[in-house]
Amino acid sequence: MEVKIIDMDENFVKLSVKGEDHTFLNILQHNLLADDDVEVAKYTISHPLIGTPEIYVRTRTKNPIDALKEANERTAQQCSELISMIKE
Repeated sequence: MEVKIIDMDENFVKLSVKGEDHTFLNILQHNLLADDDVEVAKYTISHPLIGTPEIYVRTRTKNPIDALKEANERTAQQCSELISMIKE
């Protein structure tokens, strides 16, 4: 995964996320929206075969990069929980 900041301000960030698709971005978006401080979390993929995904996050007061890090940690935790349930 290669992440680049396209645009950023104190309460929003737009990133390109090369090497990912709906599988990761959908759950990341879901976990971002679970944060009460996140106003908007959306992603787009301009073309399903050759498009580079972009994710946009707007927050009320929190740094949007911090919101992304927290959502990513929740996503990783959910994956770990799923793996441990499968192993049982």
